[in-house]
Amino acid sequence: MESGVGEVARSPYGGNRCGSVFSTYRFDHPETDASKTLDVWAYFWASLFGPFYVLFAGFPLLALLMVPVSAMIFVLAFAGFGLVDWVLGSEVVTVFALFATPVAALAAQGIAAIELVRKGYLRAGWREGY
Repeated sequence: MESGVGEVARSPYGGNRCGSVFSTYRFDHPETDASKTLDVWAYFWASLFGPFYVLFAGFPLLALLMVPVSAMIFVLAFAGFGLVDWVLGSEVVTVFALFATPVAALAAQGIAAIELVRKGYLRAGWREGY
């Protein structure tokens, strides 16, 4: 099925894939009218609070899983910045890396947290809506 003008491309998993890393997911509870949406703002809060975002979404075991993921992202970002500074040694590149590394690390944490929350909703019986 081809996507026409104005249509939203969908992933095979139900999320909107419009060429963005930050997909929007909507979940519907099968027994109630409750619905949850994971949108750009959810990514923002998840990137800032990581494991706490997952915990407050109602998934304590997945929040525990998010703790080492966040630690790994932090270590890789720190090591990546150090490697770029050491290998390239340019002041301009170092300044750019100083700003780009935290942004990339926060984006990675947000994506990881949203994916864990998404898996949590699916495991809890929520259906991914459209």
